Amino acid sequence: MPHAPRLFILKCLMRVIAGRCGGTALRGGHGPQFRPTAQIVKGSVFDTLYGRVQDSVVLDLFAGSGAMGIEALSRGASKAVFVEQDQKILRALRTNLDRCGVTDRSDVVRGDAMKYLERLVRSKRTFDIIFADPPYASNLSREIASAVNGAGRRICDLLITESGEEYEIAPGGALEKVRTRKFGQTIVTYLEYKTEGQV
Repeated sequence: MPHAPRLFILKCLMRVIAGRCGGTALRGGHGPQFRPTAQIVKGSVFDTLYGRVQDSVVLDLFAGSGAMGIEALSRGASKAVFVEQDQKILRALRTNLDRCGVTDRSDVVRGDAMKYLERLVRSKRTFDIIFADPPYASNLSREIASAVNGAGRRICDLLITESGEEYEIAPGGALEKVRTRKFGQTIVTYLEYKTEGQV
């Protein structure tokens, strides 16, 4: 019983922070696979991005409830692609897109995020911003950064990962680490595509 109020508060706090959909409650998934980005982390990320979200095309890997991609759409992103493989969580994601009225600017892909990234590297598609929030017990944030860094072409202008520990990327690739912020057990890493003169 002592924990019930806390769980209730956490549910209530999962909302879109700002923009056209600001204040809209987001439905969450259930079970150990569902681990939503904390509001304080999401708020910090979007405060850092400032106007870069406006008219951007974003990719939300390991999308879960879609909180990051939906926040971007609420703040003016033109398009978001959400990649999630859990069917139950996908139902919550689609509900959230409907609630926020952004379904028409969203593509939902059911599948493995790493396989999607592999296909992306081989394709010619690019994104302005990629958000990646894989399970913290894995090394997937490092793997995602390594894949984008060594792709041999521009995959995105900015890659933002959440992880349980800090990591480095190999020098000489397409990305440079420009910022790292820690929120409790969450480490947010910003990796930016280098300009031609820097590569």
